Amino acid sequence: MNSKLFTPASIGPLTLRNRTIRSAAFESMCPGNAPSRQLKDYHCSVAAGGVGMTTIAYAAVTQSGLSFDRQLWMRPEIIPGLREITDAVHKEGAAASIQLGHCGNMSHKSICGVTPVGASSGFNLYSPTFVRGLRKEELPQMAKAYGQSVNWAREAGFDAVEVHAGHGYLISQFLSPSNHRKDEFGGSLENRMRFMDMVMEEVMRAAGNDMAVLVKTNMRDGFKGGMEIDEAVQVAKRLVQDGAHALVLSG
Repeated sequence: MNSKLFTPASIGPLTLRNRTIRSAAFESMCPGNAPSRQLKDYHCSVAAGGVGMTTIAYAAVTQSGLSFDRQLWMRPEIIPGLREITDAVHKEGAAASIQLGHCGNMSHKSICGVTPVGASSGFNLYSPTFVRGLRKEELPQMAKAYGQSVNWAREAGFDAVEVHAGHGYLISQFLSPSNHRKDEFGGSLENRMRFMDMVMEEVMRAAGNDMAVLVKTNMRDGFKGGMEIDEAVQVAKRLVQDGAHALVLSG
């Protein structure tokens, strides 16, 4: 049987030289929340190894979205450093993608600079910290932060973006039944998908016709009362309707 693994493939408007993609596994190579020579050398080496596309992991769309000390934070002043990385990756024949997300309540004030925000108010045992539920009027601006980050990614030379919508981070917190909001962003699955739809509208508008858009999402939350496979399938279908070119599915 002939393998298609090393044959070209398309994701939306983007054509890759083969079907291997370096996933967005967190590198922890961004001191000061900015790209480093270490990050550049790493992804350049991955590209030189022959992958179709390499993905810079978990760039926060706002400072409040930072979950780790050495995590990338999207802002204008880091664009030149990111451009050095994409140029180096392209010289090796690979495409470059960047994962964009917001950690929601999975942080601490000592890292993100503010009381962590999430879909609902409460206490996060992971951090541990108290969490402030985002106000309804804050949601459009948060969604726009994703779109602005796509614009910066375009300016930095990326071919694709990957929206992080899984594993307990902000979009996932809205999608999960653990979202206890009483407004139109909580309750039914249709309501819980509303913030995701807002984000995707901004992302797709910024991506235009020449950037590929991938979305990472999990198939179940992994705890009692969390999202299960039946709702995850509905979320996946909605993401396709929202314009996503590919889904990155995990457990």
